[in-house]
Amino acid sequence: MRRLLLAAMACLMLASCSEKSISDSRFVLGTLCYIELEGTDDSDILEGAFSLLYGIDRKISRYDEGSFIHRINENAGISPVEVPDDVYQLVRRAVSFADETGGVFNPAIGPLSALWGIGTESQRLPSEEEIAAVLPLLDWRLVRFDDDAHTVYLPLRGMALDLGGAGKGWASDLVREYLEESGVEDALINLGGNLVAMGCKEGRPWMIGIQTPGGPSGSYFIRLPAEDLGIVTSGGYQRYFVEDGRTYHHILSSSTGYPAETDLLSATAIGTDGLLLDLLSTAMFAAGSEEAVELAERYGIRAVLLTEDEDIIDTSRI
Repeated sequence: MRRLLLAAMACLMLASCSEKSISDSRFVLGTLCYIELEGTDDSDILEGAFSLLYGIDRKISRYDEGSFIHRINENAGISPVEVPDDVYQLVRRAVSFADETGGVFNPAIGPLSALWGIGTESQRLPSEEEIAAVLPLLDWRLVRFDDDAHTVYLPLRGMALDLGGAGKGWASDLVREYLEESGVEDALINLGGNLVAMGCKEGRPWMIGIQTPGGPSGSYFIRLPAEDLGIVTSGGYQRYFVEDGRTYHHILSSSTGYPAETDLLSATAIGTDGLLLDLLSTAMFAAGSEEAVELAERYGIRAVLLTEDEDIIDTSRI
């Protein structure tokens, strides 16, 4: 699933009433990550936040041969893999969410996303035969957990986890907790479109712009005030390729093996649980507008949806 460099890349900044602030951007978690701290210029806190992100990447990147996710995938059909409690709970939550959404979100989609390779140098349109061959490997219900041994096991050779639709949300929660423990009250965390707006900027809410799909950088179809909120957007307009006049985006359906068919251009989830927002934004986009509204209501979050007809659906106004 995804890992998109999506939406809401941040923000209309107001004139500073605090002389102390510090920020930096670095490439980690497969995307450009930006952190801005207000009310402090302590570079050690900022460095600690990025060090935390690097550590998270080493734990859950399916491309890093030393990561726990890579080990789980390499041992599919061979043996269970013991993982630390935080990674264990992350995988369990992702699989539970797949149960709750009937696989609209699917952390076991790794074989399919590898086949398409969208967003990589090897992206291509697979044959129907290739897609049919990997579909049996996408059954998230087969993932086995041992709560006592803290092991995760993929029972079929060729199965693979892909936490692209969960990892950045999880990381945003951990960075927020670290900054709070470090005494930071006001900050902006932007992990490639997975945003957390802590506190405020110069006494006012942060203003977050949600990217206009297909529009130039810095063009937003809506701006939202945010204070102590997470905002996560998913869409098919950042990672895709075009072949024979047809566009293929990276959010794939594990039932068909092809990019999810949806009436949405983008789906934004707004709330306080970054991991849940990451999971929901992907599921809402793939499910389409009607089910997206139902998902937002079920999980008690606000959704802002942009349809193919360029209608804006804001569940806070329904």
